[in-house]
Amino acid sequence: MSVVHGGNVYEISSLLGCAPEAVLDYSASINPLGPPPGLLEEFNRYYSRLQHYPDIGNRMLLNALSRFHGVACDQIVVGNGSTELIYWLPIVLGIRSAVVVLPTFGEYRKAFELQGVRMHKLFTSPESGFQPTVEQLDTICREVSPEAVLFTQPASPAGTLLPQEVRNWIVRKSRETNLCCIVDEVFVDFCEDESLKGFLGESPRLVLIRSMTKFYGIPGLRLGYLLTSEDLAGRMKSALPPWSVNTLAQIAGEHSLGQEGYRRETLDIVERERRHMTERLEAMKVFRVFPGNANYLLVRIEDSLPDAGVLQRDIIDSERIIVRDCRSFEGLNERYFRLAVRLPEQNDRLLAGIERWVKAYSSGKP
Repeated sequence: MSVVHGGNVYEISSLLGCAPEAVLDYSASINPLGPPPGLLEEFNRYYSRLQHYPDIGNRMLLNALSRFHGVACDQIVVGNGSTELIYWLPIVLGIRSAVVVLPTFGEYRKAFELQGVRMHKLFTSPESGFQPTVEQLDTICREVSPEAVLFTQPASPAGTLLPQEVRNWIVRKSRETNLCCIVDEVFVDFCEDESLKGFLGESPRLVLIRSMTKFYGIPGLRLGYLLTSEDLAGRMKSALPPWSVNTLAQIAGEHSLGQEGYRRETLDIVERERRHMTERLEAMKVFRVFPGNANYLLVRIEDSLPDAGVLQRDIIDSERIIVRDCRSFEGLNERYFRLAVRLPEQNDRLLAGIERWVKAYSSGKP
């Protein structure tokens, strides 16, 4: 099973015959400010550490994460990106049946099915913001008796939040039953107050998957972590291969968590530009924009225009900009695309290109 991802600037730039830097990537939702200030200086400062193995216990990084989240180090597991942890989870949990709420990140299904886990699909709808309802969850749990349910908060690719009644359901089930509730929170840094981390102490079967890639703009370093009970965290740490987090990633993680000014600036610019992009897109009268809470927007094209695949192709050709065709997300079709939120001048360039595309097809002269 192959999974389609965004961020394929190397492939696209090769096809266009240009450098990757000449392509503007709206298909991967990464902090538009780039890595935090001072990170290069930190790499230079500790360059000599590369002659040693990384700290096998990730101690300084775990301490920094513990301080930032108010969670004990024994409840934190770091890995070579959140995707590595996703692939180890079904092995450590030892489960044989799970429900995945769709649409979501495609690697979940692949990772769990590779370990023989039977995956049951819960499809959500545009009317619920592509988040499940309690009624849907109760029904599917009654029908298939899963050992785990996989959620996403904010939803990917919709960017919407779990309803309060669903959050209550997750906390209750992971506390009072044997159901493991796994919540992908890799974009929750953009709305940290919505995290379920405050319930970890009372819900031993709650697992929160986090990433430092998106908010801190360091996808090339691969750094993710999960927050859970001490028992499961200990089992995960025992299963992971040694030195899976490299020295530069450890340094970057610790440094990034201390950059409060960068954090505030990121939240301000993403909120402002997300609102600006939504207004511009809705003003074109041919798009439905879902109310996102992260650094991306899910958009539906009305049926009178060509589909997202055509939009993606045309914008690459005319603007050297990549948007995300969302048909690869199970539960969405060819009418949906996703846009990252980037810097103002970049967003204006993208929106102008989309406006030209809409006018061309509306006039019948593409």
